[in-house]
Amino acid sequence: MSKYFNETIKANDWALKNLPKDQMDVKEVLESLKRQSQEETKTEDGPFQDCRMVQVGNGARLIVDHSNASKAALEAYRQLRTRLVRLQVKKGLKSIAITSSIPGEGKSLTTMNLGLCYAHLPEERTLVIDADLRTGGLTSLLEKANGPGLADVLAGKATLDEAIVSTNQKNLFVLPAGAVSTSPLELFSGPAWQALLEQCGGMFKVILVDTPPMLPLVDFEVISAACEGVVVVVRAHYGRRETLKQTSSSLDPKRLLGVVFNAAEVHGSDYASYPNHYGNG
Repeated sequence: MSKYFNETIKANDWALKNLPKDQMDVKEVLESLKRQSQEETKTEDGPFQDCRMVQVGNGARLIVDHSNASKAALEAYRQLRTRLVRLQVKKGLKSIAITSSIPGEGKSLTTMNLGLCYAHLPEERTLVIDADLRTGGLTSLLEKANGPGLADVLAGKATLDEAIVSTNQKNLFVLPAGAVSTSPLELFSGPAWQALLEQCGGMFKVILVDTPPMLPLVDFEVISAACEGVVVVVRAHYGRRETLKQTSSSLDPKRLLGVVFNAAEVHGSDYASYPNHYGNG
């Protein structure tokens, strides 16, 4: 994965400067998750067990079936999940906003695949939220996800019980975009969005929020303000260095959890030599 991002910026250089480097042992992480599972009362028998179910679309780039997934992609998502779990344990994080500088960098696909990876951990109830109401890109990865969604809940037209759906993947729940009847910015500007995340935080181990890109809209700032961490997806050979610098400078360094270098060419020797960035979706 030694390719340049567009013309002049290297993904590895970016990662070395920005990604956390804690060395928490994997065993310690798993033990902590086990303790959290024992402490929380709402797990497998918790809410939303009887909600409507949808299918996660088995697209060519979705890792629904691990046996058919690209080995490099699967390993990259697992590595990303492991690093985020470490940060969750260390900082007590639950809600993570996943964004990109501009449209088309693969943030929605990354969010869903990461959610699938999280859901494969024991007792890891995972909620994926489609907060990109203008496009509903994550919702399009579901089959027959008709019905109320996030926009309906924020507008007071539906409850979480009515909007959240279970999936054909154990432990994976999704809050689709829903029907937008007013400006998305207005929906997220009120107290309902923060309250929704707080409510979900008591019922799920991790909440992954697919947000709009940071440019050109201001939606991201309002949506991500209620989340505890941010992950930025960067597509190889797609954006420009100036754009990435502009967007990254607007982020709070304390909330930036990492950068995913997406759609990079993978070679065996390169892949093994870049442990500090999250590549290939």
